[in-house]
Amino acid sequence: MAGVLADMPEVFGRLLAEHVPDRLGRCSACRNAGSGVVWPCTLHQIATRAADLHARRR
Repeated sequence: MAGVLADMPEVFGRLLAEHVPDRLGRCSACRNAGSGVVWPCTLHQIATRAADLHARRR
């Protein structure tokens, strides 16, 4: 998934901007998933990897 997102900086950028920790250390974007997801969530991790791949490809 990160390899696919690496060619979409606007998408992984939005994921990184939205999936940030709240004051309790949970993902602010994934908080609707029951009691919340501990940050960094899976989407943040994938987006971080995509950003790294994107930077290497440049």
